[in-house]
Amino acid sequence: MNELHKIQMLILRELLFNPNSRFSDLNIQGLSNDHFSYHIKVLIQDGYVIKNDSKYSLTNKGKEFSNRMDTDNTEIEKQPKVAVIIVATKNINGKKHLLIQERTKEPYFGYYGFLTGKIRYGEKVSETARRELKEESGLENGDIFIKRIVRNHVVLEDSGDLVEDKIFYVILIKDPKGELIDTRNGKNKWITVEEFKKIKKKYYDEDNIYKISQLKGDMDFLEKTYFIKEF
Repeated sequence: MNELHKIQMLILRELLFNPNSRFSDLNIQGLSNDHFSYHIKVLIQDGYVIKNDSKYSLTNKGKEFSNRMDTDNTEIEKQPKVAVIIVATKNINGKKHLLIQERTKEPYFGYYGFLTGKIRYGEKVSETARRELKEESGLENGDIFIKRIVRNHVVLEDSGDLVEDKIFYVILIKDPKGELIDTRNGKNKWITVEEFKKIKKKYYDEDNIYKISQLKGDMDFLEKTYFIKEF
């Protein structure tokens, strides 16, 4: 998330509601001209604001960034993490095996579970799943199925603190190909379903995720790209 100075956030908020504003109209904090000019120049250099003649407006980058702002508090909204969770399966010697990773970084250091990865801005869900599978395990291809969307609030029992808010697309990938590798994030291995059920140090929701991955049929899911003339 981009970190901007409070004055710069106030300028962006003002331009959300008042496009094509003059310098004097934007300086609602009454700063000195030199001080205020500095913040305007930073926003222009970083591509958030454009100056036409003597008036200032948001660029498309500025509109996209500012559109995520809580305008009452002049802060970018903290939002849930959106990610994929990949249940990869493979038939080995006539038995179904699951791809499991032992996590080697915090949080959840030493826990076992399925591969996960954040969806990048502008990336389609299936693209994320294939990219993360390759990056995290060295495997690729395979038949891909989008099963369900799961929303998890993770709360510490002792303090009641919300430590994670996550939206997962549950992805089933059958018969991926390639040589299995380990990464800095985790150690990977194929195990049977029976071995998976016996693991004690699993993530809190992993048994449920596996059940979801085995449901028949894909969920109804619409993902489209729209081309517009103005933003």
